[in-house]
Amino acid sequence: MNVLQLFDVTKRIGRREIVRQLNMSVRTGEVYGFLGPNGAGKTTTIRMIVGLIRPTRGAIHVCGHDVERDPVSAKRYLGAIVENPEMYGYLTGRQNLLHYARLSGVDRIEERIERVAKRVGLEDRIDDKVKRYSLGMRQRLGVAQALIADPKLLVLDEPTNGLDPAGIREFRELIRALAAEGLAVFVSSHLLSEVEQMCDRVAVLQQGSVIAEASVAELRAGAGSLLLRVSRWDEATAWLRARGFEVEGKDGRLVVGDLDDARVAKLLRDLVGAGFDVYEAARTGGLEQSFLALTGAESGGDTP
Repeated sequence: MNVLQLFDVTKRIGRREIVRQLNMSVRTGEVYGFLGPNGAGKTTTIRMIVGLIRPTRGAIHVCGHDVERDPVSAKRYLGAIVENPEMYGYLTGRQNLLHYARLSGVDRIEERIERVAKRVGLEDRIDDKVKRYSLGMRQRLGVAQALIADPKLLVLDEPTNGLDPAGIREFRELIRALAAEGLAVFVSSHLLSEVEQMCDRVAVLQQGSVIAEASVAELRAGAGSLLLRVSRWDEATAWLRARGFEVEGKDGRLVVGDLDDARVAKLLRDLVGAGFDVYEAARTGGLEQSFLALTGAESGGDTP
């Protein structure tokens, strides 16, 4: 089931098209990554999805409800963290959630607070004051806030900004667990390694248009480099170059460029068949290399 759908969504500011004819869908239980260089239009798209700004043309549906024409129904199924979650530090986590639950108009508030606190792993700290929380715990509380009304779609804008590696890993595990429960997650991030581990599918945005949409596995399988540790590395280097491979090497380690999965498999078979011992073989590049190839490694200022 498609929880989120964008139909030819365009956003124009003055004479400039910030976002152009976006068509995307996010399914139940899927973590969907939204990638693009700075200034590509990611934040503008997220603001349209959550109803903060209106598209110039096109439509956005959440569980079949138009965000612009039927915002109350659409937002009933939508939870979001756009930029940093705002919390009252002098209140406890429970008191913060109580406040947001009342604003959301949900029923059985205490039951919902207990449930979402457990879902995000804060049940043992929910009665501590938020000012004592680590940044990672604040992010978890932000997710709990977004889940308080039991949405079907969770929208996250750069959710791991400022987190240390342990916090990033914990947050990634939380998102995967929520998706396993059936929640659809739409996440914008510039941390490609995290997207690669967190997401099922990815859309790459450049200059306001989606230039690629594929599963992470498909993008990872694109051309990358292969790190090799082999016997007789100098002979292996010559053998590879004679067959047209781009090779860099030193002290027994070789880096062979521009290989997809099929070429890697054949190369390893051929090396062994030619009498070389392969001690180590590891792919490099992956999603990052595919992203850079797609976008041309462009950079610029953030889109408002």
